[in-house]
Amino acid sequence: MLGPFLLGAPWALAALAALPIIWWILRATPPAPKVAQLPSLRLLDGAEPREETPARTPWWVWLIRTLAVLAAILGLSQPIYAPGARPGETAEQGPVLIVIDNGWPSAPRWNELTNAAGATLDAGDRDTAVHLLLTAPQQLNTDPSERLSKADLGKRIATLLPQPWATDRSDAMTRLAASGLKPARIFWASDGIEGGRGAAFAEELAALAPLTVFAAPANGPLAITGLSAGTDSVTVRLKRADRSGEAKAFVSAQTRDGSGIASGEAVFEAGAWESVAEFKIPAAALARVARFNVTGRAGAGTVWLWDSVDRTRRVALIDAGTAAQPLLSDMHYIRKALEPFASISSGDIETVVATSPDAIILSDAGQIPAADAEKLTKWVEEGGALIRFAGPRLAAQGDDLLPVGLRRSSRALGGTLAWEEPQGLAEFADTSPFFGLPVPVDVRVRQQVLASPDPELSRKTWARLADGSPLVTADARGSGMLILFHVTAGPDWADLSYSGLFEQMLRRSITAGRGEAIEDTEGTYMPQLTLDGFGRMSAASTAATPIKATEFATTSPSEIHPPGLYQGPAGTRALNAGANANPELIRDWPAAARLLGDAEARSLRLAGPLLGLAAGLLAIDLFVALFVAGRLRFPAKGRKAASLAAALTAFAAFSLVAPDHAFAQYDYELPPDGSYRAASTASRVQPLPPGKTPQKQIDAALEMRLAYVETADGALNARTKSGLTGISNILLMRTSVEPAEPHAVNLETDALELYPLIYFNVPGNAAPLSDKATQRLNAYLRSGGALLIDTRAGEAAGTQTDMTSLETLLEGLDVPPLQPVPQNHVLSRTFYLINDFPGRFAGRRLWIEQAGDAAAPRGDGVSRLFIGDADWASAWAVDRNGRDLYSVDGGAEQRETARRFGVNLIMYVLTGSYKDDQVHVPALLKRLGESEDSAADPDGPAAFPEAPE
Repeated sequence: MLGPFLLGAPWALAALAALPIIWWILRATPPAPKVAQLPSLRLLDGAEPREETPARTPWWVWLIRTLAVLAAILGLSQPIYAPGARPGETAEQGPVLIVIDNGWPSAPRWNELTNAAGATLDAGDRDTAVHLLLTAPQQLNTDPSERLSKADLGKRIATLLPQPWATDRSDAMTRLAASGLKPARIFWASDGIEGGRGAAFAEELAALAPLTVFAAPANGPLAITGLSAGTDSVTVRLKRADRSGEAKAFVSAQTRDGSGIASGEAVFEAGAWESVAEFKIPAAALARVARFNVTGRAGAGTVWLWDSVDRTRRVALIDAGTAAQPLLSDMHYIRKALEPFASISSGDIETVVATSPDAIILSDAGQIPAADAEKLTKWVEEGGALIRFAGPRLAAQGDDLLPVGLRRSSRALGGTLAWEEPQGLAEFADTSPFFGLPVPVDVRVRQQVLASPDPELSRKTWARLADGSPLVTADARGSGMLILFHVTAGPDWADLSYSGLFEQMLRRSITAGRGEAIEDTEGTYMPQLTLDGFGRMSAASTAATPIKATEFATTSPSEIHPPGLYQGPAGTRALNAGANANPELIRDWPAAARLLGDAEARSLRLAGPLLGLAAGLLAIDLFVALFVAGRLRFPAKGRKAASLAAALTAFAAFSLVAPDHAFAQYDYELPPDGSYRAASTASRVQPLPPGKTPQKQIDAALEMRLAYVETADGALNARTKSGLTGISNILLMRTSVEPAEPHAVNLETDALELYPLIYFNVPGNAAPLSDKATQRLNAYLRSGGALLIDTRAGEAAGTQTDMTSLETLLEGLDVPPLQPVPQNHVLSRTFYLINDFPGRFAGRRLWIEQAGDAAAPRGDGVSRLFIGDADWASAWAVDRNGRDLYSVDGGAEQRETARRFGVNLIMYVLTGSYKDDQVHVPALLKRLGESEDSAADPDGPAAFPEAPE
């Protein structure tokens, strides 16, 4: 040993004695040349030679050769630079014990720990016995009594990996005591973390033999200890062991396959050992995040797996009602109840099923198209939770996606199955997912859909009213669940949406609907994916065993329960290595222990670098010799060509890496396939596909116009078109509405959503609508379109519209309960004040959607479906010259009233119920010629008013 250097073959240095001889040989002068007299050489007298041959070898040549020989001799002596070695350690007598902390805190500096342990093997005699002790508990752990050679131990250390659980130094000391080993020297490669017994373990080791310690605590954050999530945000908590100075770290949010979604910065203030990284991520992207890890910091402790318990639920909403005024929609109350714990998306059935949410909520849908019903059924059978709410449409007609059969009506105050007073809620049964929730005494139910009698009804009931009738029912369908609330989601039928119980019931419905337990009271969690010591995820090994549900919260990671994801009764739960960790540095080391710094713990084998240096110097000498001998020459043209090629190469490289500012700005979009892609933020014009967009659709999009259903009866189509042309002319002359020429539409192929109103003049003996036409009409009505159905059967006096004749024609159409237009309905005053809705025939009823009590309309009270038999198109019809085409029973006065009804209808479709606002009452009273004080019923017209100017 020469100071910090250890020599594996010291006798090789004897060759240094030959260096003077080698130096003398290299400097030797070649023998003098023979002198020959040539007469012709006199011509060169006085000429100065351009090149002269040196008399001796140049000094820089023999210096290169001398250094090459010196480097080769030193390399053959196998020197090792070991600053931590002591002269006494090279001559110790007895075995050497190497202790390595191989728990998850050692992962960030694992290479340094193993290098330090390997450097210890370089000191001392090569025949010295060595032993190994690992502090992370394992069933088949290394036996400390096993004698190993330095070569074997070096190979074993090279194969070691950190474990994803914590160290147990008490167990390690027990195994060491049981082995009976009496080491002469101990080297401990420590992670530097107290871990409960760090200082005590060091004292015990120092009591056995002289102790050398290399402590390598992680710099910066050591563990992610927890997180808290919102609907579009996540806060990740980190801790570090060394509190000195400020530190920064970046946390990455990743999908299960490791793709990055976002990153957040955590800043540790001086003296602080905890920090947070905050993420603001859209709910759609947040749903794809599966884990968080500290960037550039490998280790199980710096990875946090996000399980279904902590994760915000993904819920999709499908609103079959009005979307134009969300505050009046049932979905408004559902959104407010879900926002504290769920990420919410919305769309049609096909779109939301493709995203595979945790639950889908459907509000008051009576008829679901067959194609959509098939998609929903498949999604539910694969484990989805479909939660439905009742309403007028569902009360009128149900479907197969219900947990129980329903009676074709609803029970309400004043109905056929009436209550004397609103009903309260009963206490939840112990078999219900709602068991344990407090029942508010002020919640009252005024109307509900009734379940049909069924022997299984009691089993399927989750909540009841005070009279025992079901309020919430549920039933399994495949691996999923169908759940029905027998009231509306809004306040129309019940006060449930006003209470805090509504939020809790929704939360538990989503959880139970996914087949997950509300509380972990039974069952086990099976290991699904596990982490290794470096935080890499893989399928669970056979050594991983299940965890009882009641013990999961108190289970710490170990060999049989490694950190990872476990599947069980409450869904997927994560066992994280750094959960609630409190890393503290070991500060009280034994006085007799020798602590090595980072530089002292390393050793460097110099044989390879020195022999490489020798080979390089000899290569330089060979190059110089060839150049001097004229074997290597670079012509001037070649040098210029080489310079030009280098310049062109550099310019091309710069052009490739130089930023193009025209395309430097990007945003990210989420296509339907769920993968994020970069998209330019520059404005761009997207032309219509050539030849694919009919001119008819373009015209309908550019100008507002009415439409009528094209039937097989050509004469009826011409009559309907003339009628819509006539009412369009009236609108153009009397209002600010300027409709263009009406269009005939095919319910199966045309873009219905471009038209605010579609007139369906039903021909005689009309065939039922096709499934495709029905589905497209349902979508049209749900998106805000209006449909006027005219059977033209009002010629028979004393009879009213035969609704049964339309049941076959409109089978599958999502039609809510209908009612005649009630007195003082807003339709009677949207533009004109009228009290009748005649067409060619007078005294006929106009049927609209029933919205509950007329005094308290549901939502904004706007009906999208109108059914009658007054033959309005004939009353409106005109020819090209504006002359009336068909006679009207009541003459010119009835025709004028029919036209005013047409104007009111179009204004009602376009503007909704704005005329119902009390701000218009004074104007209406003035029009009626009454005073505001004397008006008993300001909405009821006393006389037939004149048309407004």
